[in-house]
Amino acid sequence: MTLSEQDDYQNLMSDLVKKQMVMLGPGVALSKARSVGALTVANDGQVTAVSGDPHQALEQLSGEFMKLSGQIANATLASLLEQYPAIKNRSLKNS
Repeated sequence: MTLSEQDDYQNLMSDLVKKQMVMLGPGVALSKARSVGALTVANDGQVTAVSGDPHQALEQLSGEFMKLSGQIANATLASLLEQYPAIKNRSLKNS
């Protein structure tokens, strides 16, 4: 995976966390994002580091939000994926 692809994953996950902070509230969204062990998440929702496979981390992150808000989180992720065609072309287990 290239550095650019890793940056895309990190930016996508940051966007997802920030949108969920608006929808679910910052406390809940940050708690769920930080429960994904591969992620380091700043208080503003920015994913600052990803250890391991970023695609797997994205699946775990989206799964955490799906547990809380199901279709809303799925729709949010789908709209965000439009901005990241290379990631969109890989299937996510949760969508």
